[in-house]
Amino acid sequence: MSQLTTYSTNTTSVPVSDKRCENKTDGYYCNRKMFIDEHGQPFCWYCKEISVQDQQLANETKFNHKKKQIQSLYESFSENSLINEKLKKATFTNYLPPNQELKAAKDRYIDFVREYDADNPISLLVIGNYGTGKSHLAVAATKEFMKMGKTALFIQVNKLFTKIKSTWHKNSDLTEGKLMDIISSVDLLVIDDFGAEFTEKDKSEVTWKVTKMNEIIDSRAGRATIFTTNFTIGELSSMYGERDFSRMVQDAEFVEMYGANYRLRNFSKGKGEQDV
Repeated sequence: MSQLTTYSTNTTSVPVSDKRCENKTDGYYCNRKMFIDEHGQPFCWYCKEISVQDQQLANETKFNHKKKQIQSLYESFSENSLINEKLKKATFTNYLPPNQELKAAKDRYIDFVREYDADNPISLLVIGNYGTGKSHLAVAATKEFMKMGKTALFIQVNKLFTKIKSTWHKNSDLTEGKLMDIISSVDLLVIDDFGAEFTEKDKSEVTWKVTKMNEIIDSRAGRATIFTTNFTIGELSSMYGERDFSRMVQDAEFVEMYGANYRLRNFSKGKGEQDV
């Protein structure tokens, strides 16, 4: 039968057992002395109180480190114009849809952010013609994610591949492995201009880029991704191959954004009219 001693503090006395805690973390046993609660059950004060707080602090530290990595990546990408100046100002509020279809797309983006569930994330494949605001709304979504304390990253496809190549230089501060780790682990990744790699004239470059895109998408299984593209579903299926394309977007919801070029809306107004 275990003998009991008493652990005294300034406020109370807690019975102490001669048993040791057998909880195992990171391959090591706790092995601390256990206490006896008011129901006569042994418990480890460290594992019950301190360890939980330590884990919470570690998670917060890890999250803040990841945010700093993403911020550093944004700054690194800015040299290659990851997001142009107008897109940096993009919000849901300053996107004014000119027709009902684009209004529905905006509403879907907003719902996508509001309904985000880390345990059951969905993705969006946003298709449409040039200049309808696909990228604008995608940037707005990343901003809203970050307001919620989530990590998000917007990447234009060709700029992404340029950045990956730059990591191959021996003087690069960022390795390809670190870059891919960030891309794979953010809560929301926007792949802007999906399919643009097929406009490359060098077939070997296309093959490499498509292989890398498959690697990126595979690494994000179980995380939310937004794809924006100017290609149709049929074109993308033909370009990637039906099997690979269907696997890439198997968890994605399709959103259509067709209409007049949103970027040229001011030029369609009569002389002297104001944009409202």
